Amino acid sequence: MGFKLEGMQELLKKLETLGNEAEQVKQEALMAGAKVVQEAASQKAPRDTGKLAENIVISDVKEDGTVDIGPDRDRFYGLFLEFGTTKMAARPFLQPAFEENKEQVQQKMSDVIRRGLGL
Repeated sequence: MGFKLEGMQELLKKLETLGNEAEQVKQEALMAGAKVVQEAASQKAPRDTGKLAENIVISDVKEDGTVDIGPDRDRFYGLFLEFGTTKMAARPFLQPAFEENKEQVQQKMSDVIRRGLGL
């Protein structure tokens, strides 16, 4: 599942002028935004046992500058809930968690980048 935020290109361009520190700031910004989605997804996750809600994880930053947010390996069934199956209707919680918090995600990321730029 992927998400795209718009409107941060100028900040990212300025950030690249920092050199080696830029990558660290980008990763911190990405993780700050991901934590917002992780917390919202945990709140929205179905709570039959509570195990799914307690085990929404964020991957490490990948080479393409993205992270995955979703259930850990032992809670793979969370993806069946998110997307549904041929025998079960979808009960999405990840996509709504992002959609409902897009502005907060972008704000958190912008705050981290601005701090990194000393603004």
